Amino acid sequence: MGSIIGSIFGTQADKSADETLGFNAMSAAAASATAYLAATLEATTPEVRRLFSEYTTQNVLGHEAIMAFAVQKGWVKPYDAPAQQLQETVQQSQAALGGQQ
Repeated sequence: MGSIIGSIFGTQADKSADETLGFNAMSAAAASATAYLAATLEATTPEVRRLFSEYTTQNVLGHEAIMAFAVQKGWVKPYDAPAQQLQETVQQSQAALGGQQ
């Protein structure tokens, strides 16, 4: 199956668009889970706490699914050496900045 963006926009989209969307989705899921966890800890009513706790669990599971997909696609390499991960992150950051230092 081709990329999501490629199927919508054709061959003009680069392959990193799916990766960017994936990382944005992971970030959004993490932020949502964090917000629901904070709400869970602040809620005083047991029913509301349970509700927020269930939302937190759903968001964590969603983040886990997106992360598994990113690992499968090779966008995230959790078992690489830490120095290699750092070097790759620096290269990606420089590419995102257009080679600026």
